[in-house]
Amino acid sequence: MTTVDLRARIDEIDMRIHEALMERADAETAIRGAGGDSAETTLSYRPDRDADSVRQMLERHRGNLPVTTVEQIWRDIICACTLQGTGTVIYLDGGAELIDMLDLARFYFGFSTELDPCSDASDVVDAVGLSTGHAIGLVALNDRADLPWWRGLSETGALVRARLPFVMLDERPADLPALVLSRADNLVDNTDVTVYDARWSDVLPGKLMDQGIEVLSFFRSGSGVDALLAISGELTEEDALAACAAAGARPDVLRRVGGYAAPIDGENDGDDEFGSEELQE
Repeated sequence: MTTVDLRARIDEIDMRIHEALMERADAETAIRGAGGDSAETTLSYRPDRDADSVRQMLERHRGNLPVTTVEQIWRDIICACTLQGTGTVIYLDGGAELIDMLDLARFYFGFSTELDPCSDASDVVDAVGLSTGHAIGLVALNDRADLPWWRGLSETGALVRARLPFVMLDERPADLPALVLSRADNLVDNTDVTVYDARWSDVLPGKLMDQGIEVLSFFRSGSGVDALLAISGELTEEDALAACAAAGARPDVLRRVGGYAAPIDGENDGDDEFGSEELQE
């Protein structure tokens, strides 16, 4: 094919892409106007469906176009279609670098959604939990938290719904580790990973990792240790308590505060793991 032919082909592909985008937006509008299934029509943020869609996208992806480019385009399209007209607000954790939080919010939720920086993670939890509209919170994940902000999570307020980044690749953009919070009709039971608010009156057990328990964040005070734990969604709460006991001590409090789809590994494991020496120092 000549250069002229190839450019004409690109123009034709661009036209088909545009037509498909308009068709998709019309379908989303039809879903909201159909009524009936409240899970489909009243929730603007569906992390379970988003995760399935990204996994399918990665399975069929080929060629030289970077995966992160495709992911960002896809997420911008999804948010432009599903969040339009909902008045969704993204609350940002002011305890993290603002530029990093803005990058994260724009990469995952596009440029058409209102952003509202909060003072800290606890403020994000309160804002999402008290919201009467569509609200999403972004909280940066730090191994040592300034405050146990996750105590404010509840089934009647904000819950953990997703973990970012979802596709983990070396030197990827918008790579700040974070959790996504939103309200939900109930605690979702079919997540890959369940998140717990755990509290010990003594030290945090040093062998949690050996039991398959990840410490997402922890806070130490004079009265003990609070921790935000990530545990396989296949385990029951009793299983989780038993795993903590096997690691060194059962927590005084173990409370489900959400869950998320397991992130997809790229070339390397993007998760930061916190060693037992640091947790008990």
